[in-house]
Amino acid sequence: MLGLQTMNDRPTTTSRKLRAYVNIPTYMGHSNIHTLTITNISLSGCFLRTDMWLDSGTKVSLGVPVENGKILELTGMVVRQHDEPKGYGISFFPLPEEERRELALLIAETIE
Repeated sequence: MLGLQTMNDRPTTTSRKLRAYVNIPTYMGHSNIHTLTITNISLSGCFLRTDMWLDSGTKVSLGVPVENGKILELTGMVVRQHDEPKGYGISFFPLPEEERRELALLIAETIE
């Protein structure tokens, strides 16, 4: 199952004030890489468009391209499933301060 695991406890959420509507190609997995699209993102989570099947509670690891070819690694948990558009609400696990700043910059640059 793509190296994903189900977690019983929900990730801690943070402020949801800053949200960007985007179209960011991203990837999931390490040995079997799947290309997906993030269509909105905030410091607390994102909406992931995909035709893959993910159970609620599944832990996911996403690689999001940022400036200079760097990949921002985000981990979280599937908290909602949507039929139209097909995809999942992902709640991020708490981020280290540096990654949180990079994510905030990505969101701010997208909003401008």
